[in-house]
Amino acid sequence: MDIVDSQSHLGPGGIEELRAAMDALGIKAALIDEFWIGRPGGMPSYGVPTGGEKVRRPTSPTAELAALIHPGRFSYVVRPDRRDPELGSLIRLARDAPHARALRIIPGLAKDELSAVATGGYDPMFRLTAECGLPIFVTVPGNAPVLRSSIEKFRGLTFIIDHCGMPFTSGMKQGLIDAGLGDQLPRMGGGGNEVEFDRVLALADLPNVALKWGHAQGLFSISGYPFAGLRPYLRRALNAFGAERIMWAGDASANLSGESWAELLFWLRDNPDLSQSEREKLLGGTARRILDWPA
Repeated sequence: MDIVDSQSHLGPGGIEELRAAMDALGIKAALIDEFWIGRPGGMPSYGVPTGGEKVRRPTSPTAELAALIHPGRFSYVVRPDRRDPELGSLIRLARDAPHARALRIIPGLAKDELSAVATGGYDPMFRLTAECGLPIFVTVPGNAPVLRSSIEKFRGLTFIIDHCGMPFTSGMKQGLIDAGLGDQLPRMGGGGNEVEFDRVLALADLPNVALKWGHAQGLFSISGYPFAGLRPYLRRALNAFGAERIMWAGDASANLSGESWAELLFWLRDNPDLSQSEREKLLGGTARRILDWPA
C-alpha cells in the first residue's frame, strides 16, 4: 500500500533516522513540518522588520535537504507569516519549489490571529495561495466554524483542517502555557466530544475543505490499541467528508498521548470497519491527490 504520513516534524540530524523508521513501518512518504523539538523557538527562522514590528520568516533547511537527498520520500509545508512584507513572493516561491506541497498556518493558538481569520485578516494570504494552486493546512482547535466564511469566499482554495479540528487536550494546552503562550490562547470549544465533532463535521458541506486525521487518540481521549472506541468517530467523518477528503497524519514526533508510530498507523491499516478503498485513500491516496504529490 502507498502510505503517506501527512505530518511529521523534523530537525537537524534526523533525516536518516526518520527514513529508517518509515522503511520499517512501510511508510512510503512523509510531509515534513520542520520543527526543532526541544530547541528554543522550535522553528528555524529569521526576523524581518515591518515598519516597527518584527515578524519571523520560517525556513525549512532540514526538510529541503531531506527532499533533495531522498526525492519522493519527503516533501514539506511552508509557514509564512501573514504580516510578512514579501508574502506574495514567499507563496510564489513555495509554488515553484519542487518539494513544497502546501502552506500551513496556526491561527487557532492566538486570540488575535483567530480573530483575524474571522475578520478577513488572512484574506490576502488565502487569495495568493489560491492563485498559486496550493492547498493550506489550518490549525483551529475547537474553533473550526470560524473558517466557514473564508472557505466559502475562496472556493478555489483547498482548506485542510488540522488534527480533526478538535479542541486541544489539557496536556497540549499545558505545553503551550509552559512555552509562554498561555495569555494568548483563545477559548477552545467547550462541549463534549460529540458536540465539538459535530461542529467540525458541519463544514463537510463545503467541497473545498478536507480533514487531517491526526492526534485523534489523545483528542478524543481514547486509549488502548487498537482503539475500537475511535472507530465510530472515524466513520462519522467518513460519512460526512468521504475518504477522498480525509488524510492520515501520524505526527509521532509530537504525540503526547503515548502511542507508537506503529500503533498510530496499524489501527487504521488493520481496521476491520474500513473498506480497502477507504484505507488506500486515508493512508495515502487523499494526500497524494490534494497535495499534488505523485507516487
